[in-house]
Amino acid sequence: MRAKKQINRLENIAVRLVEIAEIWQEKGEDFITVKLSANLLDYTTDEKSGEVVSGSRTEPVKFREYWTFKRPVGDHPWRLFVIHQAE
Repeated sequence: MRAKKQINRLENIAVRLVEIAEIWQEKGEDFITVKLSANLLDYTTDEKSGEVVSGSRTEPVKFREYWTFKRPVGDHPWRLFVIHQAE
C-alpha cells in the first residue's frame, strides 16, 4: 500500500456482542476464547487525493472473530494469543 500511496482506514468500530466460547487449562496455562461480533468502516484511500479506491466510507462491514487469550495459571495478566475469523 505504501508503494501505491494508499492508506487503509478503519473507523467507527462498534463491538456488538462478546461471548465466552471456551475456557480451559493446559500445561500450566489458562486459556479463554471469546467470540466477538462487530462492525466498522473499512476502506482504502489514495494518499494524495483522498479518493476511496476500495471499500466504503458509509457502508459498515460486519465481522465475527474468535480471540484466544492465555496466561500462566494464577493471578497473571492475560495476553492475546491468536485471532481466528468465524466462518
